[in-house]
Amino acid sequence: MAPHQTVVMDNGGCTIKVGLAGDLSSLRMIPNCTAKVKGERQGYIADTVLAFKDVLSLVVRRPIDRGYVVSWDLQRDIWTRVLKHVVGVNASTIRLVLTEPLFNLPALHDTLLQVLFEEIGVQEVFIGPPPVFSLRWHAHCHPGSLANTAGCGLVVDAGFSFTHAVPVFDWRVLQPAVRRIDLGGKALTNHMKALVSYRSINMMEETYLMELIKEQLCFVSQDPQTDLAASRGKASRHRRVYVLPDGVSDKLGHVLDEAGGETMPIQKDTALVVNSERFMVPEAIFHPSGIGLEQAGLAETIAAAVQAAHPTLHGLLYSNVLLTGSDRDVPAINQNNHTDP
Repeated sequence: MAPHQTVVMDNGGCTIKVGLAGDLSSLRMIPNCTAKVKGERQGYIADTVLAFKDVLSLVVRRPIDRGYVVSWDLQRDIWTRVLKHVVGVNASTIRLVLTEPLFNLPALHDTLLQVLFEEIGVQEVFIGPPPVFSLRWHAHCHPGSLANTAGCGLVVDAGFSFTHAVPVFDWRVLQPAVRRIDLGGKALTNHMKALVSYRSINMMEETYLMELIKEQLCFVSQDPQTDLAASRGKASRHRRVYVLPDGVSDKLGHVLDEAGGETMPIQKDTALVVNSERFMVPEAIFHPSGIGLEQAGLAETIAAAVQAAHPTLHGLLYSNVLLTGSDRDVPAINQNNHTDP
């Protein structure tokens, strides 16, 4: 590999998105965690977690909690593994572009630099907030927009721990105007675990598997009241059956293909029935009070962030609202990771 290749890494609470700059085919999404099966001593790290044959009773340990790194030793080991074995580079020969959480504490920022330079051996690094990178990519794809030309937009960053509404102008985050909902993909997964455990099968210990099920089955409803009425009764159009993994031929489980003639498993404890949870779980982002979180919903949070910016920017911000977030973090409105609501 040529020296000074640029590696871009988005370090999220659930996953790491990493690849070589200018090469979309190199993009990889890797779990930002270590894991092991209960009762076993052998552990797995980062990309090796994806090789599990049975994700039932999987114990996951993450270096990030509530948006910030709490275990630097674990994060260092994951970064080292990702750079060497996933990207296939020598840390001492690359330029690294790395995301950093909003409002990161100075002590955490200093530790971040120490780990990168002294322990991993990176020679050059550029660190920035994820919303700015997202807006720059959006502007690259839509160069004719007046707001994009000015580097202006409202980025909704829906992550694993929080959901931020971030006004950006001239490619800079307007820090005083940023607004946050203390709700992200982790809380939604926990909420879904509680709902399906009460109505169907006890899944309270299956966090990793429930994240996978949430990603495949959940969606944002355009009319929750109508969808809720349509989910009542045995003829619900929202009802889906997820066949749980057997650890042999089906390591992650799958959605039952009833239209294709697949029949329900004989053992009922191997088939998880999901119905209104598919859209009521994501609905918590718009109405956090529904799960006991007394905060404004997403629409109100966006409006509050725009109003906190200078009045001359309101029109540009409202004209360029960008929704970002990995499909490993929150249920997507559609199949794209970047959408223009």
